[in-house]
Amino acid sequence: MKRYPILEVCARVEGHEVQHQMLREYCQNFNDWQGLLVRAEREGMAPLLRKHILESEAEIPATVRRSLSLLYKRHKKQAVVRLKVLEDILQLFEQHQLTPILLKGSALCLTLYPDPALRPMRDMDILFSRAEVDKAQGLLRDAGFEQANSPIPPDHHHLPALHKTIDDIKVCFELHRGLYPNCPPYYPVVDFYKLMEAGQMIQVGEVDVLTFSHEETLHYLYQHALRAPLTYESYKLINIADIIGYTEKYIETLEWQMIQKRFPLLFNALPLMQHVSPWNRQNVSEDIIASVQKERTVDLASFNGWPHRRLKDFKANGIGVSKILKETFLPSIWWTQIYYGKTGYRGYLNAVALKHPRHILWWKRLYSSLTG
Repeated sequence: MKRYPILEVCARVEGHEVQHQMLREYCQNFNDWQGLLVRAEREGMAPLLRKHILESEAEIPATVRRSLSLLYKRHKKQAVVRLKVLEDILQLFEQHQLTPILLKGSALCLTLYPDPALRPMRDMDILFSRAEVDKAQGLLRDAGFEQANSPIPPDHHHLPALHKTIDDIKVCFELHRGLYPNCPPYYPVVDFYKLMEAGQMIQVGEVDVLTFSHEETLHYLYQHALRAPLTYESYKLINIADIIGYTEKYIETLEWQMIQKRFPLLFNALPLMQHVSPWNRQNVSEDIIASVQKERTVDLASFNGWPHRRLKDFKANGIGVSKILKETFLPSIWWTQIYYGKTGYRGYLNAVALKHPRHILWWKRLYSSLTG
């Protein structure tokens, strides 16, 4: 997949001079603007792209500037509708004495982003205890939300998605009874009530609602975006923007000793975000996040081998056995170090020689049991 450094360097909430200079340089003599706009929408990055181009005063064609403005207005309208619906359903849950915890974009658009329109989202995720989640799902169905027909295993971490069209905008919710699927790369055990006790209150309109503590938020953003199962879709740049933005905004509030001890994979992964968009060294100390050399040739590709892609898809694209094996067992160094939390070249070798093959074998056994 073609890379767009212009888009990568914009994967952050607030800009800074080094980032602005890089953006101005990338925009010079660039000509694939239509491809960039399409990718920006796919990555959830169009509003942030517009924000950083305006703030950096990078030179872009007038037609592209107008297109970004139109995309922003569309996302602005979507954000207004989503937040009003979110406030209404939170009031509904409050009336029925349920305790929701907002996840990901539904909380970040209010706590991290200066403008909710800067954080597009496909759906809004809300966590409930297992004792309450079915009742919450029923309340949304009774409120006119249509439940997706896709089958969900009884032990899956979320229920079927719910959607409703309001003012020509499709509003979707996904109610969770857990945070992670039960498969590699394997995840920490989650205790809803501990998350609730450690959580913080935020406001959605006139409603107070829980979200995670700062440390748990950052950890979940990392796990969800960069350590999804090998069969899931690849990370999006908006997820990187969440992580970089949250770290920089709450750098003085986050308990870094606790993060290093409880969430070492996250701690080891943070320096590698530098290869996407450079840390603002005015407020991010190297004592907290170690500096890594910014190499513009670093391969930021996520895992793209089997089982992420089916064998018949490889064959349909004329990809031979040697290329399939390479993409399956030798993913990019950047992705491998982030996914397995192994720093340095030795860490990469350890991951590709031991951890990664074990995960591939797990999926092989699963598919064999389903087809055999």
